[in-house]
Amino acid sequence: MLRLAATASVMIRATPEAVFDAFVDAETMSRFWFTRRDHGLSEGQTVYWYIGEDDDAYGIEVRIKELTRPNKIQLEWGEGEQFTEVSWLIEPSNEGASKLFIEESGFSGSDEEVTAAALDSTKGFNQLVIALKALLEHDARINIVADHA
Repeated sequence: MLRLAATASVMIRATPEAVFDAFVDAETMSRFWFTRRDHGLSEGQTVYWYIGEDDDAYGIEVRIKELTRPNKIQLEWGEGEQFTEVSWLIEPSNEGASKLFIEESGFSGSDEEVTAAALDSTKGFNQLVIALKALLEHDARINIVADHA
């Protein structure tokens, strides 16, 4: 069985706390990635992240496994029996900046399906890190979820 991981990374000129909070805070994350209807994340919690803002928007189940402020977020997401693991590692860098690393693993299916899923997630995560960078550094919103092709 083929094992691949989707990865993305970026330097963001914001503190590790600001990067961490951007993912944990529902209102902030809704400004650059998935729409959230929860009131923040906590370990052991299951929430849904939505593609779009409509009441009938498609939701992705998200199970929060670990939150270590301000350095690590680990979760499982998916639907039915198909879940993958995603981790965010946030390291301090020079002058209040942060290095953000994202990795998703645990894809299942045929070799072709695993490859396609890992490549699609890599593309999505690379769009995500740029959208987060734009928001935190320039207060600019980039609508990557609705425009993801």
